[in-house]
Amino acid sequence: WTNSAERRLGSEYLCYDLSQNPIQSSSDEITLSFKTWQRNGLILHTGKSADYVNLALKDGAVSLVINLGSGAFEAIVEPVNGKFNDNAWHDVKVTRNLRQVTISVDGILTTTGYTQEDYTMLGSDDFFYVGGSPSTADLPGSPVSNNFMGCLKEVNFAYFHWMGDGMST
Repeated sequence: WTNSAERRLGSEYLCYDLSQNPIQSSSDEITLSFKTWQRNGLILHTGKSADYVNLALKDGAVSLVINLGSGAFEAIVEPVNGKFNDNAWHDVKVTRNLRQVTISVDGILTTTGYTQEDYTMLGSDDFFYVGGSPSTADLPGSPVSNNFMGCLKEVNFAYFHWMGDGMST
C-alpha cells in the first residue's frame, strides 16, 4: 500500500487493521520521507511479540529494529554532521530479502546486516501503525516512547511472498 499525501502528525497517527489481509512476507521494502524538529518518535511499526518491524527516530538518528522470531536485528543510521531532526526532508529506504536487511537514508547513508537464526518470514495480523500508536512505549522492539511529530509523505510498504513458481504481493 502507499500513502502519497503529506501528513503533519503530532497527536494523531494512522492505523491499518491487518486482520483481514495479514502480512506474510519473505521480502519487503519500506520507503518514506520525513521532516521534523523532534529528536524521538515512532515512524512506523507492525507486528507483535517476536515478529515485528519498528522504524523510529531516536536521538535524531534513524533506528530500525526487525525481529523475525529469533532475535532482533538493530541498525542506527546517523548523519556525519548534525542530526536528522533538522526540519529538512529525509528519504528512508529499508529493504529485506529473507534475512538480509539494508537501510539507507538520503540515498547515501547505508547499513546492511542480517536477522538472527534461520527465520525468514515476517508475519503480522494485527495492526500497521504510521506516525505513532496508542501505546508506543509498549510496542515490542520500540526504542522510543512517544509518537512522531512532524511531516511524513510517500509512505510505501511493499511485501512479497515467494510461492513456488509465482509471487504474491
